[in-house]
Order: sequence, then structure tokens, then C-alpha cells
Amino acid sequence: MPSHPQATSRRSAPAARPGDHRHGGGSAARRPAPKRRRRWLPSWQLVVSGLLLLVIMVVGAGAFAYATTSTPSMNGDALKATTTVYYSDGTTVMGELNGGIDRKPLTPEEMPKSAKDAAVASEDRTFYENKGVSVTGIGRAVWGVLTGNPDLGGGSTITQQYVKNITGNDQRAYTRKATEAIQALKVDQQYSKDQILTSYLNTVYFGRGAYGIGAATEAYFGPDVDPSQLTHEQAALLIGILPAPSAWDPATSPDNAQKRYSYVMGAMQQMGYVPAEEVAANPDMPGTVEQQKPQWFSGPNGYVLQAVVKEVASKGLSVATLDGGSQIIDTGDAVATAGLQITSTVDPKLQQDAIDTMRDPDAYPTRGRPETVRAGLVSIDPATGGVRAMYSGEDPQQQFDAVTYGAAQAGSTFKPFTLLAALESGEFTLSDTFDGASPQTIDGYTVKNYGRGSGEQFGDINLVKATADSVNTVYVRLNEEVGPEKTADVAARLGAPVAESETDLLSNVLGTSTVKPIQMAQAYAALANGGDVRPAHFVAQVKQGEDTRYTEVTTPSASFDRDAVADTVYAMQSVTKSGGTAASVGSAFGKRPIAGKTGTTNESKAAWFNGFTPQLETAVVLYNTGPAPDYAQLPLGSWGGVRSDITGGTIPAKIWTSYMTKALKGTDVVQFPPPSKQVSSAPSPTATPTPTETATASPTESPTEAPSESPTDGATDGATDQPSGEGGSGQDQGDGAQAAGPPGLADRIAARLGQGRPGQQATGGPTASGPRAQG
Repeated sequence: MPSHPQATSRRSAPAARPGDHRHGGGSAARRPAPKRRRRWLPSWQLVVSGLLLLVIMVVGAGAFAYATTSTPSMNGDALKATTTVYYSDGTTVMGELNGGIDRKPLTPEEMPKSAKDAAVASEDRTFYENKGVSVTGIGRAVWGVLTGNPDLGGGSTITQQYVKNITGNDQRAYTRKATEAIQALKVDQQYSKDQILTSYLNTVYFGRGAYGIGAATEAYFGPDVDPSQLTHEQAALLIGILPAPSAWDPATSPDNAQKRYSYVMGAMQQMGYVPAEEVAANPDMPGTVEQQKPQWFSGPNGYVLQAVVKEVASKGLSVATLDGGSQIIDTGDAVATAGLQITSTVDPKLQQDAIDTMRDPDAYPTRGRPETVRAGLVSIDPATGGVRAMYSGEDPQQQFDAVTYGAAQAGSTFKPFTLLAALESGEFTLSDTFDGASPQTIDGYTVKNYGRGSGEQFGDINLVKATADSVNTVYVRLNEEVGPEKTADVAARLGAPVAESETDLLSNVLGTSTVKPIQMAQAYAALANGGDVRPAHFVAQVKQGEDTRYTEVTTPSASFDRDAVADTVYAMQSVTKSGGTAASVGSAFGKRPIAGKTGTTNESKAAWFNGFTPQLETAVVLYNTGPAPDYAQLPLGSWGGVRSDITGGTIPAKIWTSYMTKALKGTDVVQFPPPSKQVSSAPSPTATPTPTETATASPTESPTEAPSESPTDGATDGATDQPSGEGGSGQDQGDGAQAAGPPGLADRIAARLGQGRPGQQATGGPTASGPRAQG
């Protein structure tokens, strides 16, 4: 307190007392006031006061820290979960995707009680009583350090360990431990004990790249063990190695793993979770499997897996995250780490059938085959549009996808599009006949049939015969009458569009546009099912836990007239019958009806066979490419026992037959719908067909490595509708030569006699144009 001046008195001072020497000299002087004595607190009171002040400061700081510290949220890695892709059976795994973070979260209902009990007994025995932190646990940890007994624990509660797992903060600092403790208190207030324990067991690292008990169960005990049914012994082993999973892995440190297993089993017994009899009966830790790390994206199946992931990413699905939020998955990485269960449309057996076929040198010859040849095979379910099998190459790391990325000129596989356009218009029928002479100049565009010199010669033939023999002159004439824009329209509606610059060209009927094999497979699948276009797809269902995020859409994107489609398919069946360009295909299947079309481009740069039954459609293509980045198309050449150029009726038809024989084995023989009006391939040619190098006396039972003397499918290049000389370069040649056998007996007799069948009109040779004959 401040001092104040002393007050004076008007009274005289008293006389000095004898002997008072305080004023010196013995003279009388005023006696000074006595000094005030200081009062000191006892030492124990000072200690208490200091402690109280310290407590006030600590409590204040703690309250401030608690108020300013937010409840922890998961970091990026903690939100990652493994996505599993299955084949169409929903059980056979096609691939596991995780971006290096293998986590398969379990719901609280799926989380095994054995794992919960083991974690509590081993890691935090006061878990159900503490508030997120444990004073006794900290003391036990300190005592463990002093005594050298690590089994006493690290002092952190399960809640604190969970906080460290989801924040990714593992710095060795007191500030981190303090923040972690506060966050643990908040987590304990916000979530139930079961939620915390489940989340902890879903995020903690178990070694072998496995995060969470779900992934750990598979990593240590194999994919056949259900994590929700984990035994006490299995749980004890997994929880036991948690403090040092890499160092205590049973495969690398069996002694330490056994020691930890025994400790956890004993702790579970002490807590009353496991009876003593069970502990005694299981002294040894359970066996584990050797860790398997398959390369999911390698080999032929890698292309399929890539297609599945790409399709899911394209849908931009909204899915839940492990922290209770949501995210849009629109990239491959996001799909791989979203914890999804994707069921594909791909059948595991058919997929293996496709791979086996393409690796079979009897079906796909290796002798003399250029390394740059690309082969594609894709099967589609006509009823759904789902891809059932796909072979796009041997190695995604070395070769591009030959089915969904690569493209080739379609050749004569486009001819059914013009036929469908004609029939759908109602102005044409299969019985209509056209002049099949070669060459012909139609509206300024010169076209010839396949074959030597002027090409193979036909008389007036109907559209069934023209389809069976792939007669270019007839189909260009038909395209001229229908209008090439109508052909382009049908192709676009089927999902195999022509190039914009070719929509009004007569040559588009000869398949001068490049298309992807999967587009052609989708187009023919619509013909197989009667006319409904269902987009080709690889994904049947996407789930996240129990929640379905996506189910395949099978609603048609377009539909065609049923009668027109039935008639088109009827004509396409003639291709695989005796005399057709793929007669060897039909002979291999006996009474099972097969519809399809061969296709070959000029200089044999691409060769196709695209065919189907009512149950399954399959497109096969071979094409040759130059080096990256242009991948210019090169001639296929002659190899694999084929003496002349590769055509659609040779190796592609052989591959198709080999695969479909396996794929259809044991399935019912289903008939196509009948045509609107029954019609045969008569009338037949009036001239003897020009022999080709690949003609034989009769169709073989099945394709052979050497070309059967079956007509070879013809060729088209990228020619425009410009007049050209007979047989000149740049000529669209189609695939009119017979590739599967000579004319039938009746045709040969008629040709020898110089007369056609009933209703056939004689022809004197090629004409530039002329009216369509009615059959």
C-alpha cells in the first residue's frame, strides 16, 4: 500500500526520561515509534498456493485448448478403401484395386466380436470405462519402460490410437500427444464405443499392405476366410502383432508372433472373453498363408479390368466416405480407392474360352504372323448389351486395347446395314433381284466384285444370294436406290457410325469407315435380339457395403422394325450355309443356326467375321498396325498357312468357330424368328463363278489352318465415289468371292446348261445402271 505523511500534534512533547540515550548526548529526545514486524506464511501454504495457481493456469490453458481443438477428421489415406471387381457370378474376383492402400472396411454388424475383444484385452482394458484417455494406462506405460516390459502397453487408449490412424500424425512430440489426447476426449463424446472400436479396427495397419481387419484377414488367412467369422485364435494373432506388424509377421518372425499370440489369448482369458479351456486347447498360433500379390492389370484380363474401371469412372457416381461424408468418383484412382464392390458383365468361363482360343495356334496361327498384327474378340449378350468376354491383346503394358480403343475399316460387315435400311423402308423385299455383273459404274462410281480380272460374275440375283456371296455390285446398286444417307443413319442408330465425310458416299456400304470392334459387336447384337439396340457395357452393378450405387441399364437406345430385322438375319444366315462366304462356320455347328457376315478391306488391311446366335454375339477382327503414334494400318499379308491374303472367311472365321464352339457347349439350340416371307437364295448366277485360289470342292467340317476352298471374303479400301478404271487402284472390291465353298449342285448344273432357276432373268453382262428387277 502507498505510505502517507505522519500527522503533527499541537500538544507539547513530554519531557525526556532519565537515561534515554536515543537522542545522544544524554539530552532529552523524542522516543521513535516501534518498527512493525513482517508476517511470513508457512512453507506448506506457499506450496499449496503455487499449486493452486498452477492448476488454475493449466485448467485455463486446457479449457482454451479444448475449445480451440476440433474433432479430428480423416486424412486422405485413411479414407481409402479397396475396390473389388468381380466377374458376372459375383464371387470370382477379377481384380482388387487400392492404390497401395488395401482396406476392406466392415460395418459394425460385420465386425467380429473376437477382434473387438482381442483389441480391448490387449490394447486398452479400460476402453469401455475411460473417456478417451487413461491415466492408469499412462502409468502402466511408464512402468513398462522402467521395467523393460513392452507388453504393458504404450499408454495410448484405443481412442487415441484411432485418432493417430485417421490424422496420420505420428510425430514424436509432446504437443502431438497433448492434441491427440484432447481430440480423443472429443471423439469419445461424439461417438459410441462400438463406433470407435469399429473405426479403429477398420483403419489400423496390420502389415502386408493391409489396413483394417477385413484386409488383414485375407492377407494372413486367405480370401476364403470370412472376416466376420474370425475365430478367437485368428483374432489374437492379428491383434497381437499390431505394435510392430512388419517385424512380428509370422512369416518373418514366428517366435515373436507366437509370443504375442500367447499374450493376447491370456489377456482375453483374464478379461473373461475366452474360457481357460479354449486357451489351453490352442497353445499354438493358427497357420497363415503366403502373401499373394497378383498383378491384376497384367495379361488379357487386364484389358477387361481397365474397361470396367473406366466405365465406372465415366458415370460420376456419388459414394460415401469412411468419415461419413461423400465424394464423386470420376477418375480411375477414385474408383480404385472408394471401397466399392463392382460386379461386371463378363462371364469367367467365356473369358477363359476367349483367351484359350486366342492362344491356340490351331485357331490363331503363329507361323509367319507379323508382330504388329492386332487381334480382337468380343462377345455380347444380345438380351442386355453386357460384354461377356473380351480379348484385346496379351499385355496392356505393351499393346493398346484392340477392341475398345483400336479401330479398323469395317469392310463388307457394313452391308447388312444397307439391307436393313432397305427392308425397313418398306420399298424392298429379300426377293428383289439385281444385276450382279462386274464391274459396274453406278452414279459415276465404278465398282467390281471380288475375284481376278473383272471380278466374279453373277446374273440377276436376289438379296439373299447377294448377301451370301457378298456381291459388291448388287449392294452398291441397293445403296444407290436406298440412299447412302439411310445406310449411315442405320449404322449410327446401331452404334457403329460412318465417318461424317462418308455419309453421302455410295462406297459407305462397303465399310470404308473405321469402327471399333466393340461398336460392330453392339450393332450385330441388336440384330441378334430382334432389333433393340442396347449399348455395350462391362458393369452390371456397383455396391458400397449394403448400398447399391448403380445397376446396369438395359433399356434400348433405339429399336428397329421386327420384320425388317428378321429378314436381314435370314439373309445373314445364308452367309454360313453352303455357298456362302463363311460356309465352314455353319458346317461346324450342324443344325444350330448361325447368322453373320465376313468383311475384308482392300490390300487385306483388316479382316472380320462378325456373327451370332440368338443367345450370343461375337465379333472377331484382325488388323495390322504400324508403330506409334500414328498406328498406320498395314496389309495383313499371308501367313498361318493361308496362301493368299488373309480374308474374313479364313482365320477370323476359324477363330470365331473355335471360340463359339466352346462358348455354346451345353446351351440350347435356339431358332431365329422366321422371315416375313420365305425366300431362297435362287435365282443363281447365269455365269460360272470365277475360280479363286482358295476354292475347294466342298466345305470342310471346321476351319483349317490352310484356307479352305471357301470363298474368300472380299476387300474394300477407303476409296471415294470417283470413277476409276476397271480393276484400278483405289477400287472398293468388297468380299464377293466365295470363301466357303463352290456353288451348289443346282447352281452348277444351271450354269452348265446356260439357264437360271425358275424366275431368273438372263443377263448379258455388266451395266452402268438399270431398274431394280422384281423377283
